[in-house]
Amino acid sequence: MNKLLGYGSFFHAVTPDGFNTSHSNFMEEYQLFYTGRYALKAVFNGILQEKPNANIWLPNYYCPFVKDWLEKEFRQIRYYNIDPFDTDAVLDYKQFPATDIVLFNNYWGLKENSIPEGSRPIIVEDHSHGWLSPGCGQSNADFCIASLRKTLPVPLAGIAWKPKNSNLSIDLSSYGSQKTTAENPMVKAWNGIQEAMILKSKCDKESDKKRFLEVHGEGESILGEEQRIWPLDIEHEKRIREYLFLNYDDYKEKNLTYITGKIVPTNHFKILETKTKGIPFGLLLIFKEREMLQGLKSYLIQEQIYPAELWPKNEMDQKFKYLLNVHMDFRYSQKDLDYILARINNWNQQQTA
Repeated sequence: MNKLLGYGSFFHAVTPDGFNTSHSNFMEEYQLFYTGRYALKAVFNGILQEKPNANIWLPNYYCPFVKDWLEKEFRQIRYYNIDPFDTDAVLDYKQFPATDIVLFNNYWGLKENSIPEGSRPIIVEDHSHGWLSPGCGQSNADFCIASLRKTLPVPLAGIAWKPKNSNLSIDLSSYGSQKTTAENPMVKAWNGIQEAMILKSKCDKESDKKRFLEVHGEGESILGEEQRIWPLDIEHEKRIREYLFLNYDDYKEKNLTYITGKIVPTNHFKILETKTKGIPFGLLLIFKEREMLQGLKSYLIQEQIYPAELWPKNEMDQKFKYLLNVHMDFRYSQKDLDYILARINNWNQQQTA
């Protein structure tokens, strides 16, 4: 990896060549969107047409930007608690009225939902950090959604689908796709982020880096402003489909296997225990104190490594409660992993010196 680009952050432009394909036979039907939040809104809207008085239950530990965005859309948002770092934690659906809607989050691609028989609420699953994970592919939920650009190297992408195992009589709403129209702000966002990805793939000097960060930021700023579900441009839809069912987890599994056992043990964080739950979204470091998380994050950024906090603004009453994700995707070679590993271990040693 070019150290000027650093490690992490958004993807650079790559072709779909060289990836293996994965399975796609777990969907009854699906609909592509520009973002995961559009997919979620579309699913909720479809359900509320049939059940207008239903409350919508979200997990307390969830993306704060999506929570804020959804609260602008739906007055009936409610919250429930679940431990995002316990891969064995089971959600008790008896606590919810059967007339409501519950969003279950497949945290880090390691959670499988246990759906009860008999009377229960409508269940929607979010697989944004577990696209094509076991929980995603074997889902028995009524509907599923995912923000795809966390995994796919495309400018924007979200998906909603009805699993083959779904017995719900409500159909998935169709928004279709169309030719580009000038008033569609998502086209502007797509073009800006795509330009940034291309610039990033060709970057060889600091001025290039400054430019792709500016362009990317301009595209990103549009997303939080738009509440309307804008239909996909036909060419954008074709682009997403090219990358949709490629196998990205092979790279993560290989990289995580290489790096995890080489991290020096520390009292400052622990690596999320995955056992046989699947391949995690990345290298997941859980902290007791946010100050320690911020310390490691700041140090890594100085070393051109750009991890992500998942997520800020989520308070929990438990010992380990702050998560830092270090990207472990297809972009990185063993040499890159050695660089990342050395910096994490160096920070650990500095804290105990």
